[in-house]
Amino acid sequence: MIIRNTPVRPPQTSGTESTAARPAAPAARNAVKDSFASGTNAAQRTGAVGKAPPGDHGKLMSEYLTGARPPPADFEQVMGYKPYAIQTPHGQRMQDPLGYASVPGKIGPDKEFDPAAKTHDYGYDLLRYYDRKGTPLKPEARKAADAQFRQDMFDYANDQKGGVAKFKYRAWAQIYATAVELNSRVQGYGPP
Repeated sequence: MIIRNTPVRPPQTSGTESTAARPAAPAARNAVKDSFASGTNAAQRTGAVGKAPPGDHGKLMSEYLTGARPPPADFEQVMGYKPYAIQTPHGQRMQDPLGYASVPGKIGPDKEFDPAAKTHDYGYDLLRYYDRKGTPLKPEARKAADAQFRQDMFDYANDQKGGVAKFKYRAWAQIYATAVELNSRVQGYGPP
């Protein structure tokens, strides 16, 4: 996510939503195995409903974004989509299928950073989810989502072949990450 105040997605009111109303899933999604579809039952694949667990909310956010912790059981109902897993060269990441890198004026390599943005969008939607449940996550959660976004963009940059490409993507990663972090500071590290 690159500095944007996304309108909150309305919760789904029924299971009869038209698939035509939703954008098509990315083609790469079909090639990625959903880590939660490995034969476990629904109760084992989803987290608890409702209140934010006590403890380190930065660690909690990191676990959500990497898929170490499944989404809350009613996340899809409350937020209107089901996150899915992708495998990157640097580990598993959970994604918002409706997310995207939104950059004012579409400057820079926004498409290249789209996977990082979709994970970041999922993190921000977790902040919104817990806020709607009446138990907002601590500021450390948003800081962790922003830190994962920064790390994912720099991982992409550092994976590039050649010094010029690495320099280019590192520069843009720094610009995007700094903009997001400044926006989080302005918003008091709460739900966007």
